Amino acid sequence: MDLMREALDYLRTVIDLVVVIEVGLLWVLIYYFIKFCEGTRGAGVLKGLAFLLLVAAFASTFLTQSLGFDRLGYLLTSIGPATITGLVVILQPELRRGLVRLSQTPIFGEFIKDEHEIIGEVIRACFRLSRNKIGALIAIEREQPLNTYAEKATRIDAEVRSELITTLFYPGTELHDGAIVIQKGRITAAGCLFPLSENPELGSWAGTRHRAGVGISEESDCVTVVVSEETGQVSICAQGVVYRDLDREELTTKLRAYYAQTEPSAAPESPAAEPGRVG
Repeated sequence: MDLMREALDYLRTVIDLVVVIEVGLLWVLIYYFIKFCEGTRGAGVLKGLAFLLLVAAFASTFLTQSLGFDRLGYLLTSIGPATITGLVVILQPELRRGLVRLSQTPIFGEFIKDEHEIIGEVIRACFRLSRNKIGALIAIEREQPLNTYAEKATRIDAEVRSELITTLFYPGTELHDGAIVIQKGRITAAGCLFPLSENPELGSWAGTRHRAGVGISEESDCVTVVVSEETGQVSICAQGVVYRDLDREELTTKLRAYYAQTEPSAAPESPAAEPGRVG
């Protein structure tokens, strides 16, 4: 024990804890920055600039301390700010992508995304599909993740746009029979397959899409919007309940209420209280 204590005391005198933390933080930042740029056109440029910076730092130290070439060392040291400016210009696409990723994180995403804009895009797409009697199934994630279903489908990771939604469900495309999943304000997957509800209260009118929309809402707290390809009716499913034949205003009201709230008790009233609705 005395030997170990002496060894620890010696290490404390030799190694500065603050320096170790600083080096560790720098290593983590550099590692994730290189990993972020990997696979992009900026990766090769970054490696070249990193090599030049190492050469410039070594040359500056050697010329200044060993040979006394202070002016030449100062010139090499001044390259640093210019290199940073070059990085910003050359890696502009990667930096833009990084800002987009930052907006999707749980910390910042809630402050940046506009849920009303997302809902508006979904509603525009649904009623455009409804007019043409094109079937659709859209699942919007709330608190419980839908990763299990999204990972088994075709990954997309795109902004929620009505044009993209209508294209994905256009007849003849390979993904039009499945559902799309919206997570954290982005379309993350298409062609998703959901479990079908076995609720005996669903009548003969409920086809595969409606049963899938109800089924996934029974197993999670997500909200699904269904467009019937036979009638063009737009429905919304939540907590195992389906509201049928909604107009634009009704869909907007219910979708915003379900999307904004996290507690089931804050959801709209039971469909039994609404004449003409089927639950």
